[in-house]
Amino acid sequence: MTAGYAAATRCEALERALDIRVKHALLRIGAVGLASGLTAVVLFGVGRVILIGDLGLALPSFSQPSTPASASASASASASASPNVSPAVLSDIATPNPTATPSPAPSPAETAGPSQAPLALTAFRFGGRSYVGIVVPDLGRGFIAPFAGTVEVRTYQFIDGEVRLGSNVPSLAFYPYISVVAADRKITYRPGPLGSVTDVLIRDGAQVAAGDPLFRLAAPGRSSWATFYNSSAPFEVVISLQALPSGRDLDATPYLGKGF
Repeated sequence: MTAGYAAATRCEALERALDIRVKHALLRIGAVGLASGLTAVVLFGVGRVILIGDLGLALPSFSQPSTPASASASASASASASPNVSPAVLSDIATPNPTATPSPAPSPAETAGPSQAPLALTAFRFGGRSYVGIVVPDLGRGFIAPFAGTVEVRTYQFIDGEVRLGSNVPSLAFYPYISVVAADRKITYRPGPLGSVTDVLIRDGAQVAAGDPLFRLAAPGRSSWATFYNSSAPFEVVISLQALPSGRDLDATPYLGKGF
């Protein structure tokens, strides 16, 4: 009886030891399976985050670049506006209706009369001095002061073949010499007879500025030069210009371009 009991006890002990090992193995297998499941869950979540963006992370886009908002907005605006343009507006743009516009008032230069014909100038010398003879192409031509200065008006008469200053013979013509005297120069004009040909517009001793009127040729008539020195001289006016105080002759032609 004792031997049988002992044998049964050893057999139970072996079964228990085997049972414990099996349980340990099952526990290990269960732990590995649980760990594998947790790992799978974690990997699955990470995969969703990366591929789908469940956590709100912006995923890089590999599509074609989109049109800027401003360009798309303007394009959509133009696309939406184009169909709504009315034919009337297009017609007005293509062929604008003529409107009456007031014509501008003509300026004084436009309303002024025709420009004066140029003077015919001839430079010559006489008695060792220089002069400029002028042929005036039109009547009523006026002459102006070429520079500022003091006016001198002298009248001459031709008496018994002599040129007389200050004489007073009513039956003979009076010929004016009109000069403008500045600090460094003096210009003298010798037109035709006073009254019948020449109207003197300035008095002796007056102060003038450049451009002030001096005299006007009211009628055809040759300069006093034709009476005093050369009867064949065709000039209406003879001019001389000297430097002061030296009396040296200067070129008067630059001062003869303007008149009235």
